[in-house]
Parts: sequence; structure tokens; C-alpha cells
Amino acid sequence: MTNNIFSQVFITEDEATGKTSKTSFWDKVYFGGDLGLAFGSVTSINIAPEMGYIFTDKLSAGGGIIYQYYSLTSTVNPFSTSVYGGKVFGRYFIWEDLFAIGIVEFVSLESKYYDYSGEFRNQERFWITSPLVGAGYMQRFSDKGGISIMVLFNLNSSQNSPYYAYDGMPIIRIGIGF
Repeated sequence: MTNNIFSQVFITEDEATGKTSKTSFWDKVYFGGDLGLAFGSVTSINIAPEMGYIFTDKLSAGGGIIYQYYSLTSTVNPFSTSVYGGKVFGRYFIWEDLFAIGIVEFVSLESKYYDYSGEFRNQERFWITSPLVGAGYMQRFSDKGGISIMVLFNLNSSQNSPYYAYDGMPIIRIGIGF
């Protein structure tokens, strides 16, 4: 039995010098994500690691996982829940470090806390898709990495969407990639 290892190599040409160089698949992969923490009468812990691929100097895409723990203790009916799922995204740099972004999130929510329409009352959990679009700015600290801030808008107007409270309002996210 033999084990095969495959690697993809790209040949690129430096426009300034005209020299060619080899770039491996992994040279174009980057990792990053979002981390959010809030503590008090409302506790929110958001962990969303992601992996992306740089197709061109301007275009990258990838995916990731989403986990959020949410707890509310200041009401008559305190509760806690977990939201989890995945996401895919595409980012296009319009000008220098300014980019447009599209994200599609697929998350599982507990019916007893999020099913405002009554559509999923016979299920313990249900899945919902949230397409988000917007723009952002990246402050780079390397060729593949930087800190970004994004302004996103939710295109799913369902009252069961976890972003329904933001209907018409921007969602602000800060992320890091390396």
C-alpha cells in the first residue's frame, strides 16, 4: 500500500522583473475569523474560525464554522442557548484595502427561543440561512493577514433570522486573518 501526497504548484510572473516563481497551493491559503465576548446580564460568546483561499490579488473565498453561546439572566425568564452552523464567503478588493463581501450563514437555532412565526414549533431546533452583504476595510500586517472591519446587511427578512432585530440596520464585525 502506498500513500500519495498531492500538491498543486502555480507558476507566476513578476510584472516588474519578468521573472517567474513557483507558488504552492498552501501559499494562497489563509486562516482567521471572528471572536466576540460580552459579559453581564447578557452573556454572548461568539467563535467563528474561517479558512480562505486567495484566487487573485483582489478575489478570495472560503468557509468556516460558527458557534455562539447566548445567556440572558436579567429577565423573569432567564435562558441560555447555543447557535451553531457554518458559513461561506467571497471577498473582492475594490480599491487598495477596501473590499466588498458576501457571506451566507447556515445556523441551527432552538425553536423555543427563535421560532417567532410558529413554523418550526414541532421541532426542537431548525436551520435558517442568512445571506449578508456589505463592505469593509482591511488594515494589513502581511501579504495574507490583517485586521478588518465590516459593515453588513442581512438579506433574510424572516422574523426567525438571528439578525431580525437588525432589520434595515447594519451589522458591524471586526475580524482578523493571517
